[in-house]
Amino acid sequence: MEKAVRKDLRFGAEIAREKPISAHVPYLRHVDEETLRTKDGMLLTIIKVDGFCHQTADQQIIDVEATARNTLIRALADSRFAVYSHIVRRRIPPDIGGAFDIPFCRDLDERYMASLADSRMYTNELYLTIIRRGFQGRVGLADALMSHFRKAAGLSEEALDREALQELRQHVANIVKGMEHYGARILKAALREYSVASEPLEFLAMLLNGGQQVNMVLPRMPLDQYLPTRRITFGRRMFEMRGGSDDDTRFGAMLSIREYPPYTASGMIDGLLKIPGEFVVSQSFALQDRAPILSEMDRIERQISVSDERGTSLESAISIAKDELVNGRSVMGYHHLTVMALGNTIKETESSAQAITKELQNAGMVAVREDLNAEPAFYAQLPGNFAYIARRALISSRNFCGLASYHNFALGKPSGNHWGPAVSLLQTTSMTPYFFNFHKGEVGNFIVTGPTGSGKTVALLFLLSQAMRARPQPRCAFFDKDRGGEIFIRACCGQYEVLQPGTPSGFNPLQLEDSPDNRAFVYDLLSYLVRPKNEAEKLSAEQEKILARAVDHIFNVPIRERLFSDVIHLLRGGEAAGRDDLASRFEAWCDTRGWLFNNPVDLWDSDRGVFGFDLTAVLDDPEIRTAALGYIFFRIGQMLDGERPMMLFVDEGWKLLGDDKAGAFINDQLKTIRKKNGIVGIGTQSARDITTSRIAHTLLEQSPTNIFFPNPKADRESYVTSFGLSEVEFEWVKSTSSTSRQFLVKHDHDSVIARLDLSALPEFIKVLSGRAETVAECERLRHRYGDAPENWLPYFCGWRQEPSNPSGIQEEAQ
Repeated sequence: MEKAVRKDLRFGAEIAREKPISAHVPYLRHVDEETLRTKDGMLLTIIKVDGFCHQTADQQIIDVEATARNTLIRALADSRFAVYSHIVRRRIPPDIGGAFDIPFCRDLDERYMASLADSRMYTNELYLTIIRRGFQGRVGLADALMSHFRKAAGLSEEALDREALQELRQHVANIVKGMEHYGARILKAALREYSVASEPLEFLAMLLNGGQQVNMVLPRMPLDQYLPTRRITFGRRMFEMRGGSDDDTRFGAMLSIREYPPYTASGMIDGLLKIPGEFVVSQSFALQDRAPILSEMDRIERQISVSDERGTSLESAISIAKDELVNGRSVMGYHHLTVMALGNTIKETESSAQAITKELQNAGMVAVREDLNAEPAFYAQLPGNFAYIARRALISSRNFCGLASYHNFALGKPSGNHWGPAVSLLQTTSMTPYFFNFHKGEVGNFIVTGPTGSGKTVALLFLLSQAMRARPQPRCAFFDKDRGGEIFIRACCGQYEVLQPGTPSGFNPLQLEDSPDNRAFVYDLLSYLVRPKNEAEKLSAEQEKILARAVDHIFNVPIRERLFSDVIHLLRGGEAAGRDDLASRFEAWCDTRGWLFNNPVDLWDSDRGVFGFDLTAVLDDPEIRTAALGYIFFRIGQMLDGERPMMLFVDEGWKLLGDDKAGAFINDQLKTIRKKNGIVGIGTQSARDITTSRIAHTLLEQSPTNIFFPNPKADRESYVTSFGLSEVEFEWVKSTSSTSRQFLVKHDHDSVIARLDLSALPEFIKVLSGRAETVAECERLRHRYGDAPENWLPYFCGWRQEPSNPSGIQEEAQ
């Protein structure tokens, strides 16, 4: 009946001839949440690996890691186990979510993400599959016979399966533990919203569907029928994977290794991790039993001894391999390697295939573009499909660990961080994304070092802007130098104060609300302002009482009537007049230094979320600097409520670290601000500024994130000894051009070279990088149009042209 129906269909003959994809898919069902069973009884578990950050690691460390991986593979021991390694490189859209309340920060984020989309970004995903099967070869025949006898003796097949499953679990657990610092984790079935999704099936579906992610829930049907979601049509040199629509079509080409290089080294194919294209690298390593391999080696040695190859490197290589096998330093196995080049168009696929071929040639391999073998090579990517492998070679586990190095570029953490989504998305030099975060656990302090002109201040302000995506929106206090951050702070509708002698600061500490803490602060501040010139002397008990009475009187006066100039009268009436009485010491703070605190109204607006302070003009005046910082730090401390995040950014922090009060405040906050949901960021020109600081130990210990811009004057003691950079990292800092706009990010185990290229956003750079002329332009526009950013910022950025007539200005302002 079925044949008769097909005969009447237009494509009935083609349907009858076509073999379904399910015939090539070896998987049957889930055994448990993390283990799959194949049709022929093999068990397999899939491990996802973040990878080892190799880019800036010393070669000695890379070699040690390769040896450790070899030890893990050797532990599998015999032909019952096989290993598959996969690298999936795919293009991703630059998006980390989050919303911005500040229009400028929102606009900057949108333009920045658009620029990343134009430049293309890729991610490298690494997987390791462990397969448990029966013994192979003659040993397999003997094992099958033994299993038959065990069943005859009453041991059930279920018991044998449990034994195999337990053995697989034990080896998988050992590998995951051994690769813990690689970020290894087992793929499992997991509850998502209202269904149970299968991570192992999602990985396998990705192999079958052109590297595209596919959501897979646990099915009730056989896995071989469930996994394929595209129709695959093979040509001579390329194949098409067609989805449910014409737009959902991918193209692929298969490349295989025809000839291996004479030697292998860890990271041989790392060049593939940087190419501008998508692909899937598949490798298998099927372990072989020692006895038959030794017999095969003996046979090859005898053949070589009577051939022209006697005394050559080939004979030496066989001897070394045999010695390593006999002494247990490695195991042997059959290996295959294919690369599936991918693209959304034929042109993209060809471009990717060419780049892959070039990189494999650079690694000393001879790659071949599969034509007739493309279909079996495609299905050989699936773990367990050993029968489809057309090109294989016998290699050692050391060789395999060189080819499957599990090197990668740090990815960061896109979500689930202390403040929710990642702070920002940075592009690495390998075109991969790095999801930047300040925090390691609850601690988010960081240090940025870079000489003048390296882009350090731009990076600080950019990260500040990006951090505004967190919820609730963070507050921020930015300690500036030379007004470099003024334009940005004002563009964020923040409050920016330039502490300039002779110019009223807008500070009046006496107008704080009445509270025990505020009274205590005002008392401490006044005590500092009237302290004896001789540091060895202290205020007398009587003078302390006079100050206490003055503070009590001040807080009994209405807030708007509290003036510094009135304090003189309170002090003068409490003790006999003299050259060095309290009133005389205080007089300068109402006269020549009155610009700092003797102001009619305290303009500190706690409702503003962003604050900036330029201390350039007072950095060399320790008395004014300490007094001003005392008030600023106190007000900042009041905003640390533990609920709304708080960021303290200090640009050119080397000067502040030398101040007793500032150093003590920063030292305290570095240790405790995490408890109040805050972070401290220090920017300075050289790492030596940090390492020679009096609080160097705290700075280094409490800052899990460090950013290093290129510095040709970098010194080894500061960067290597104190900050712990590797030799490769130090050489990068020292030799890279400061105009590259690249920087080294060290965060927890991550070490990545990233770039912040804002060249496509010149108007935003103008805001992030304040110079004397742009600060003057900003000041002129604010005076002309008002302080609200929506009034002056469009003219500053060139989004709107200034009207030529004053009347037009007035009409527009109205």
